[in-house]
Amino acid sequence: MAYEHYFNTLGYKVAIPEHLHLIVEDFQRHTGLIADGIIGIRTRAKINKYNKLNYCPEVFEPIKPYIPYSDKQIESLMQNEFIGLGSAFNYYAKLNDFDALHSIGHGALESGWGTSAIAKRKNNIYGWTAYDSSPMASAKGFKDKAECIEYWSYEFNRTYLEPDGDWYSGNNEYCVNINYASSPVAGVNKAFIVQQLREKLNE
Repeated sequence: MAYEHYFNTLGYKVAIPEHLHLIVEDFQRHTGLIADGIIGIRTRAKINKYNKLNYCPEVFEPIKPYIPYSDKQIESLMQNEFIGLGSAFNYYAKLNDFDALHSIGHGALESGWGTSAIAKRKNNIYGWTAYDSSPMASAKGFKDKAECIEYWSYEFNRTYLEPDGDWYSGNNEYCVNINYASSPVAGVNKAFIVQQLREKLNE
């Protein structure tokens, strides 16, 4: 079986052969298996069970347009250092016409809900310009996290979500991750957070 093709259909970025082991580990974590990166009998059984429709379809859902939520609803989703930022996430998502849940998921994954060193020192919750070679030094600094949300929302929409943007590949997390991150699993993991956030809103 062409496993690279299979994991690509789930939304992972299989750019180089070395990525496959990391992707298999991630798939195993999400399906309740021991994350050893080995495709054995149990992992093959999960592969036969899951497809793009029942694994994490949120990775392929449109990030644009904005979906209306109240500030209270969005604030109810906040954790750790994001508490108190619900209205900022909601306002700037609406201003730039994309789903606030994807903005929250992006920040949550990149910064561990605002607990990463870059988030604490530079108020940068999205890893914006935190290049792999020098993440702390190259990461843009902000006066506070609300300013980061404002700046990032504009730039993210302009460069990644608008068809004439420099890094536009498509309007979903799979396409965004082609150019946004070197990680082969980031798009899927942001989408899983979106899935969890939506489930919480529907409780």
